[in-house]
Amino acid sequence: MTFLIGLLLIVSWTGAAVAELPPGVQACPLNNLAEYDRCVLKQVDAIIPYLAKGIPSLKLPALDPLFLPSLTVDRNLDSLKIKANMTQIRVYGATNFLISDLKANPKDLSVNIKVQLPHVHVNGDYDVQGRLLLLPLNGAGSFKGNFTNTEVLVNAQGKEVTDKTGVQRLEVDKLVTKIRVGDGNIKLKAPPSHTAAADAAATFFNSNPRLVLDIASPIIEDTAATVSRALVARALGVLTKEELLP
Repeated sequence: MTFLIGLLLIVSWTGAAVAELPPGVQACPLNNLAEYDRCVLKQVDAIIPYLAKGIPSLKLPALDPLFLPSLTVDRNLDSLKIKANMTQIRVYGATNFLISDLKANPKDLSVNIKVQLPHVHVNGDYDVQGRLLLLPLNGAGSFKGNFTNTEVLVNAQGKEVTDKTGVQRLEVDKLVTKIRVGDGNIKLKAPPSHTAAADAAATFFNSNPRLVLDIASPIIEDTAATVSRALVARALGVLTKEELLP
């Protein structure tokens, strides 16, 4: 879903830089905001077939699966205290999405998006220490997770910047994400010394997915925003402001 957020921002702000985008993607006219949103949605449809393998010209990686070599979480919430290092993460299913609402304004560089993801599968390795309510979270191993009916709300604001060489570019100034995962289940595999803790954590989650997902939502949202910013920065770094918004 993070790659999707970045993709929509890039397409929304793309003017004459169509040479960097896959065939069939066109620049949207900037003088008619009533038609602009519909044009952006049409360009997203045109770019979807290329998402699985990525878009090298924009330094964007493959989306399905999206590979994250490492991810660190360190949060201390009322109900969840966690320090986790996750590696070799692969996210499947992010190309199967529905955009239910989009409002983009190239004049003030604002984008508001509402996206639904029917099903996402995630796997990887974990090393975690912490506590969920009264349940200790300690151990290492591998994990698999299936998550359904995820709704993503994104409010993004861009700004103009000048790079070290004096070239004007665009970057994300503010990015706020709201994510609600509808349901999910996980499987944890651990060495014998951590099997009991892994089984207890998986059983608790699978018995109370709504409770756990609501508690973890701030971490999910912050992680999505962080990864999205990094992906968008890579893509926008390829393009100048003049190319994006002539």
